[in-house]
Amino acid sequence: MKGLKYIGIVAMACISQWGYGQEGTVNDVREKYHQKLEEENKGVAVLVKKDGKIHTTGIGKFGLNEHSVFNIGSATKTFTVILLLQEEEKGNLRLEDSIGTYLSPIKNVDGSLTIETLMTHESGLDEVIGGNLSTIFNAQDDALYETRLLDEIGESDPDLRGKFDYCNTNYFLLGLILEKVTDKSYFDLLQERILDPVGMENSYPYVSKSIENLAMPMMEGENVYDKLDYRFFANIAYAAGSIASTLEDMEQFFVALFETTTLLKKESVQRMMHAGNEIYGLGLFKADFAEQPYFGHGGNNIGYAFRNGYDPKTKNMYLIFSNNRSVPNERVLTEDVIRVMNGEHVEGFQTFDKTAFQHFVGKFELKEAGLIFEISEENGVLMLNVPSQGITSELKQKDAISLVDTQVGASFQIVEGNSDQIKFAQNGFETTLNRVGEE
Repeated sequence: MKGLKYIGIVAMACISQWGYGQEGTVNDVREKYHQKLEEENKGVAVLVKKDGKIHTTGIGKFGLNEHSVFNIGSATKTFTVILLLQEEEKGNLRLEDSIGTYLSPIKNVDGSLTIETLMTHESGLDEVIGGNLSTIFNAQDDALYETRLLDEIGESDPDLRGKFDYCNTNYFLLGLILEKVTDKSYFDLLQERILDPVGMENSYPYVSKSIENLAMPMMEGENVYDKLDYRFFANIAYAAGSIASTLEDMEQFFVALFETTTLLKKESVQRMMHAGNEIYGLGLFKADFAEQPYFGHGGNNIGYAFRNGYDPKTKNMYLIFSNNRSVPNERVLTEDVIRVMNGEHVEGFQTFDKTAFQHFVGKFELKEAGLIFEISEENGVLMLNVPSQGITSELKQKDAISLVDTQVGASFQIVEGNSDQIKFAQNGFETTLNRVGEE
């Protein structure tokens, strides 16, 4: 079940359509989640643009709002693609060019790969700035911040070449190509060609502790502000995840990208949306809600998470950020925010019927993916754990016979007359989980 790992895609692409009646508001979302996030010591800020009007709210702790500055993480990739497409519009490069045209030979990097192949994550390259982020960040080692990441690239996977496989290495290399072509630093290009023209006055090429109104970054309940070092974002995250911004500025950015020619010609924007594969275009994820295409790019980094989606037909959009590495209660909260954007009702959580679901406690196997789901009772609530994927989240009651996972949106339904089975559904996939014995 690779889908369980692609949280950003799941949150953006798969929205259930239950809940009708009175049109929901961002205040309904706040009322539903505020107490829960306060108890979890977590915070979220939300911006919804609907019919040309902007609605915002802060939920939970930390007083986050549309003016709070946060790291947008991998949403930086959209900016990187814009800069490269600007160069293509000037005739300085073509996306079909091989990267070896611009970069000297790099170990384990095939110089015949094209710029577009890197943009669409179809290179098969080894990941060098993924699982090691926490280690580098927490080490606070000056030498690590100066690590030559290109020397750390391992062997490519030939089976993944030509297939979508999300990899930050691609965008690290794209940043270097930009600098080679323009003879300017990546960060100067961001400032001069995107942040200034769009009027993103509270956005920065990379995170630093000197930024005013910076949201306090949290990791596993710990405030890690004192560990922030601009070199982590500038040197390690770089063109794959360095930028700091606000919800207010990011709304301006998406308007400038999709609705004006401030950044790119319309033809270039269309290429961003429609090139690539069914999951990813050029620096943009693709999704469908009710057969209507949406576009955007979320991000996760140390202490921050960002989710968003833009509907080119209605020009509506939603933006969510948290000062945690993941958005708390991500799936259900995002669904509710999208309901507000689509003019649908936001239902409150049902009162949990502990008796009805007590037999869910235990271990169940998802044979199709070789995964073990562990459901446990903690302080009167049921928790879902998928140890092999590092997933832990609370289960909430959806209806009389179903629970929904608040983080990735999987649902678990009672099988009448059989306490050793649970019906499982996620992203249109349905199956039955069977209880397994303790090892």
